[in-house]
Amino acid sequence: MHENVFDENVDYLYQVQEDLEAVEQLKKELAEYKNQEKNLKKAIASEEKSIQDEINQIIRKRKNEIEKTYDAQIDANKNRSRNVQMKRDKTKSKRMVERVSMETSELAEENRQLRMEMKTLFKAQHIPSFCRSKLFYALFMTKRLSEVFILLLSIAVIYVGIPAIMYILSVHVFYKESKNVALLCTLTVSFTLFLLGLLYVFILNKTKLRFYDVLVQGRAYKDKIAANERQMRAIKNKIHKDKDDSVYGLGKFDDKLSELEDELSQISQEKQDSMTVFENETKQVLINEVNDRRMGRVEQMKADVDRLEENMAAMEANIQNASVALANNYGAILGKEFCTLTKVADLISLMEDGTADTVSEAIAAYKGAGK
Repeated sequence: MHENVFDENVDYLYQVQEDLEAVEQLKKELAEYKNQEKNLKKAIASEEKSIQDEINQIIRKRKNEIEKTYDAQIDANKNRSRNVQMKRDKTKSKRMVERVSMETSELAEENRQLRMEMKTLFKAQHIPSFCRSKLFYALFMTKRLSEVFILLLSIAVIYVGIPAIMYILSVHVFYKESKNVALLCTLTVSFTLFLLGLLYVFILNKTKLRFYDVLVQGRAYKDKIAANERQMRAIKNKIHKDKDDSVYGLGKFDDKLSELEDELSQISQEKQDSMTVFENETKQVLINEVNDRRMGRVEQMKADVDRLEENMAAMEANIQNASVALANNYGAILGKEFCTLTKVADLISLMEDGTADTVSEAIAAYKGAGK
């Protein structure tokens, strides 16, 4: 049988070529099916992602709409609460001022009377009005701690501030062209301090030494006024620290705030209930709506993939059977080397151009050509 085959003419090779081409065609079709399967799976993945994105977008949008609806109500409630609280605080502050004024009215009136009596006393003795001032008593009849502070501050101004100013003016204005700037500055500062000292002694002689008894009475007035002011501050501090607001008649504000707080709790609960219903029911309805509208195309593509896979399985079986048949029918005779389209085409060319008349001659010529 082998010898008969090798003695075959070119028609035998045509048959081999045809069978090889049939297998190659099957392989090309299989590759095309695989490419179609790959593209379909990509399309399925893309469509599923698009569906999921649409679902997420719709859910997020609906959820935000629900939250915004309730958040708007909550914000409006909080704004009303803030306004009521502001009115309450304003009313409390006003009534607290009225309470302070009422509870310190006697002390305030007493201080007014004391100031009038002190003013009348000083006028009767023809004492200058500045002698009633806090600065005068701090400089000439120092007693209280605040007056000590004023005295020290005044000394600092007189013995440091004013000399410094006079020195600067002397150097940069008065004597800037003079060669004896240092001496002139020293004299100017010394003269200024001398004048200030002289002024102090003058006022001392004209006021304290002359009207000492009256000034002592004025001190008594001022001490009483200061004591009353301390008592008034104590009353004011006590009122401000008092946590009991019932005395200010703020009940209508408290009732309104309590009502708004209950309303806020109700809105918050309704929001929570709505979000629970959305998560447990509405969300699934939205998902089903999108799936019902778009999953048909996905299912169709998946069905197409299943059909392709069935066809590829059948085609792979056909290719395997055809390949086995080629190996059995031609490979064992021609050898695996010559069971390719390229080699068979070369053998056919050798026979067609007259180089060989039989298959065996074509194989020999092919090998002899060193191919």
